[in-house]
Amino acid sequence: MIVFDDFLLLDAAGPIEVFATSNDEAGLNRIPRYDLRVVSIEGGLVRSSSGLEVATVALPRPPVAAGSTIIVAGGEGVTRIEALDPLVRWLRKAAPAALRICSVCTGAFVLARAGLMDGLDAVTHWRDVEAFERQFPAVRVRADALYVRSGKIYSSAGVTAGIDLCLALIEQDRGRGHALAVAKRLVVHSKRAGGQLQFSSELLAQSAPAQPFETLVRKLHESPASDWSVERMAATLHMSTRTFHRRFVQTLGKTPLQFLARVRLEKACAMIERDRTALKTVARRCGFGTAVNMKNAFARRLGVTPTQYLTRFRA
Repeated sequence: MIVFDDFLLLDAAGPIEVFATSNDEAGLNRIPRYDLRVVSIEGGLVRSSSGLEVATVALPRPPVAAGSTIIVAGGEGVTRIEALDPLVRWLRKAAPAALRICSVCTGAFVLARAGLMDGLDAVTHWRDVEAFERQFPAVRVRADALYVRSGKIYSSAGVTAGIDLCLALIEQDRGRGHALAVAKRLVVHSKRAGGQLQFSSELLAQSAPAQPFETLVRKLHESPASDWSVERMAATLHMSTRTFHRRFVQTLGKTPLQFLARVRLEKACAMIERDRTALKTVARRCGFGTAVNMKNAFARRLGVTPTQYLTRFRA
């Protein structure tokens, strides 16, 4: 686990605790333990953004990283580009021999600066997606995913998504039963896996002023399959199309059609998880029209097909 000044404490502590708990479970079954190390550029005490300091050792020589899983925490410190240059250079040298290289939250910025994500899919915290896309146009951002795997490069969304990622890594190493036992100990979901959304449109709407869009948002959720043109949405609130579009973006941070697409995707995910409804019926009821349209939406936003989502998450 790699940290730096002003790293986010939970970005590091969450994943470390997952692997430590796995070691506790492994001790009961004579499975080899993970060797956990918290490292920084120079070693010593490193101050987190919350003020707590963590004892670290200095970055090892890159050959020592052979076969290792490298995880870079996120936090405000990723903006100090010059201070992290030695880490970026170390990652470039260590990458070929590492088993896996991962980021939590804005740690993706560090991996991207090292050129490790070029041409690959990645994710970071939803608040930093636009900045990430501007700085690293060669990386394909999966804005809604909890975590993403591209070869041996893994990235996870904000904060607690690092726990989801590490549970998935443990499942790769030690099987689903072991990962489930770890999740039970930690009292977390064992399969809030990659492909699910970082946060919902309802949460997005709740964070915005209640009026004048509260009624419209409720109608979109109640009838996602309706013919919701921007003109119809505007008419619902007795606004001109231009005024409605401008105020909607100002209030909710997305265009009306982007928000509608998100609502439809969430409804489809919920139906797939909860019901035994055929996928083509889900597509029709959620406003996609056809199963092909829904498949394209899932692939674009979640990086999985509806069938893959069904396999992972249907109860």
